[in-house]
Amino acid sequence: MPQRVLLRPHRIELIEKHSRFIGIGFPCQSLDAFKRHKADLEKEFPDASHITFAYKFFEQGQLQQRFSDAGEPSGTAGKPILMHIEGQGLMDVVVFVVRYFGGVKLGAGGLVRAYGNTAKQLILEAETAEHIPLITLAINLPYSEQNRLDYLARKHKAAILHREFAEDLKVELEMPEAEKIGFLEGLTPYLKK
Repeated sequence: MPQRVLLRPHRIELIEKHSRFIGIGFPCQSLDAFKRHKADLEKEFPDASHITFAYKFFEQGQLQQRFSDAGEPSGTAGKPILMHIEGQGLMDVVVFVVRYFGGVKLGAGGLVRAYGNTAKQLILEAETAEHIPLITLAINLPYSEQNRLDYLARKHKAAILHREFAEDLKVELEMPEAEKIGFLEGLTPYLKK
């Protein structure tokens, strides 16, 4: 199954035996972004009974994956959220479920279902797209090859992040990983060490 990403934040709300479950998903690619989202939700919902979460993303080439039950019985909140993230093939995402206790205890099974259903519904309703792994390349070229570089960058969906005009043209690009070979084949005769 190809990996998918959220295109924009999404929010839903479910009621289970008078408890209110608010599911909130964000695109997320770093621990810093996760911490900002969490702090924002703690301010928005200061009186919530629990703010549980699960996230999954790569940061600096390392898989970052974690969940939290936030005071609910172990394995009843964060783990079901993460299971739905993985089951739907999501990447670069954090899903929070905010709970307001409604006075009726749900039991462990009821909590797993409520948190899991909230995450599942959120993910199914959210707008997603296929995750395209990106890579960054740094290359040196003679100035005479700048037009070739620009053409190949467009052809291979590369974004030029930085150009430095030194003795040679130094360029940093970001592109889909699958485009790297074709891009480099078009430039290899002109690359400088």
